[in-house]
Amino acid sequence: MVHIDTRRSLAILLCASLAGLLMALLGEAAGLLAPLTALFLVAPRLRRPLMGGLALLLVAALSAPLLGGPREVLLSWAALLIVALCIGAISSRMPIAFAEREAPLDSDDREPIAQALDIHPDDAAAVAQAKARAFWGGVPQVVSYRRRLAEGEWQWAEFLAEPPRGSRIRVDPIVHAPHQAWTVAESLGETVDAVHAAKILECLYGAAFAFDASGQFTYATPMAQTSISMTLEDLNRPLGDDTFVDGGDFGWKLGVHPDDYPEAARELRRCLRTGDHYNYEYRVLRATGLYVWHRFAIRPTRGPDGAITGWFGTGFDIDVFRKTEEALLESERSLRELIETAPALIWCMTPEGEPVYFSRHLREFFGFDVEDRDLPGKTRLESVLGAVIHPDDLDKVNRRFEHSLQTGASYALTHRQRRFDGVYRWVETRIAAMRGEDGEIVQWNGVCLDIEEQVRAQEELRQVQEKLARAAQAASLAELSASIAHEVNQPLAAIMTNAQACRRWLAAEPPNLERARAIVERITHSAQSAADVVSHVRALFSQSSEPRTVSAIELLVSEVVDLLSEDASRRSVLIEMDVAKDLSPVAIDPIQIQQVFVNLLRNGMEAMEDVAGDKCLSLSVRRAEDGMLRIEIADNGSGIDDPENMFDPFFTTKANGMGMGLAICRSIVEAHGGKLWAMANAPTGARLIFTLPSVPAEVSAVAAS
Repeated sequence: MVHIDTRRSLAILLCASLAGLLMALLGEAAGLLAPLTALFLVAPRLRRPLMGGLALLLVAALSAPLLGGPREVLLSWAALLIVALCIGAISSRMPIAFAEREAPLDSDDREPIAQALDIHPDDAAAVAQAKARAFWGGVPQVVSYRRRLAEGEWQWAEFLAEPPRGSRIRVDPIVHAPHQAWTVAESLGETVDAVHAAKILECLYGAAFAFDASGQFTYATPMAQTSISMTLEDLNRPLGDDTFVDGGDFGWKLGVHPDDYPEAARELRRCLRTGDHYNYEYRVLRATGLYVWHRFAIRPTRGPDGAITGWFGTGFDIDVFRKTEEALLESERSLRELIETAPALIWCMTPEGEPVYFSRHLREFFGFDVEDRDLPGKTRLESVLGAVIHPDDLDKVNRRFEHSLQTGASYALTHRQRRFDGVYRWVETRIAAMRGEDGEIVQWNGVCLDIEEQVRAQEELRQVQEKLARAAQAASLAELSASIAHEVNQPLAAIMTNAQACRRWLAAEPPNLERARAIVERITHSAQSAADVVSHVRALFSQSSEPRTVSAIELLVSEVVDLLSEDASRRSVLIEMDVAKDLSPVAIDPIQIQQVFVNLLRNGMEAMEDVAGDKCLSLSVRRAEDGMLRIEIADNGSGIDDPENMFDPFFTTKANGMGMGLAICRSIVEAHGGKLWAMANAPTGARLIFTLPSVPAEVSAVAAS
């Protein structure tokens, strides 16, 4: 039997035509046989018209010499036509099988290639059973059947029934050839009802069987027999003297995996004795030599008196599902092993927030597993967090968890977490929701990264930076003091000298008032020189070295908050911003105003160092009634005792403070045309307020252009 895929017919015909044409052009007329042969093979419906046309041409070629035509040429063509007719006659007797592929069972817009009217009635059941077996077992089935041609003739073809959905597991199709042997029982005996029930199952699942009360098979689907290369005689062949119920074995034992047969046979014998339903899984030997898993379900039939008259059942090919399950388990095992070996503390929660999994590293870190801290009257999440989170961070962590569980939002938080030895270490916790196709949360996944060393390094770096800053401030102050002393010393020395001279002139007899008056003028000039030195020092802090630029205050505020966010997180301080919309721009030196913001915000964070509860630093920007921009920075720290003097130079309440920060801030704000003052914040803390003049609309428009 020659198998030709109909999808390749056009390619075969085209190649044959090109080859024949090339030979004809080279002077070989026999080359024309190639396309004719291809037509005979791939277009059986055209065989008769082609052969009729060739016969007419042959008659014409043989008659032409009688009419005076070129004898040798015409005889050559006649020989060629005779060969072509022989090829057509041979191909017409050759059965051609076209490989048909069934449309997917879940496709609504495709019709199966093999229609019911095209299938021989004796083969329709085999095709239907192949479809059912492919559907239920997930294994492609190839079955031979006779297909009606257009001329009404029947030709053998192969039908491929595929599962409705592909599998990632490679599965070879089961091929059922027409020559494979299968048999039927000579007599059904009392198993008529069982065989009838088996054939009903056969229509549903593609395979079924029936046997009598002693275990002798009286029916098995032909396709089932061919798939295991066992006829009814092979299945029922005794392998000993005892009956099956009494412990003997039949031939079907040879088709069961040796490791599975003893228990499978023992269970079947028990059911035959008791009438219980048989449900069992074991491996069956296919005709290909491979053992595949099957799930068998067998039920009894009973007569009017209740006695068992037979048994019927079916075996589902579950090998694909078993292998798929094994592949999934292996994938899950690999993923779990990857998670277990990852250098991170990983955990999972239900959508409601109940912890259900700790990775190995997290179990080792905590010293307990996920269910070991369950307490009556508390949720598991409350028990776990209460056991591992630092008391100062617990409220903050609880609020973040509650917010995420209510909104589904992810979060990242830095806090201290207790290790199994009682030591608290800094960790960064991140949680995120895993959602299903419908968008609903199916699980929460979290990871904790131990950042203790990083936090320590940052703290050490901060301390070094503060020491360097204090050293630089001290050096600058010393240099400034030396400069002031040098500049002020000269006019002070002149004042002292002139004052002594003035006293001598006034003590003279008579007093020389004219001389004294001249010296007083000199003293006044020297005092003015000293005042000018002080003014220059003030200018050092109040005047900008850069030109003023028109800037949006909200952008500057955002940059400052971003700059201090890490420091605020380390101090567990929450910065709340409240910036009004459509604020007018301001003409400022951005560097100096940024220095003011940084200084005031950092002072607020330092003022809350000893606060046990929430640490909140609020920053608001509003337009005042006089058109100025009003900026307020409030904390809930210990408050201020002397709001009047806190802006004086060298006034400080810090152990290591220099008392210059607020003085410089006030100088900068006043240099920009604003004011800076402080007041108490209710119920606790301090509120520092400063104003900046906004730019008129026409000036802002010019600057923008």
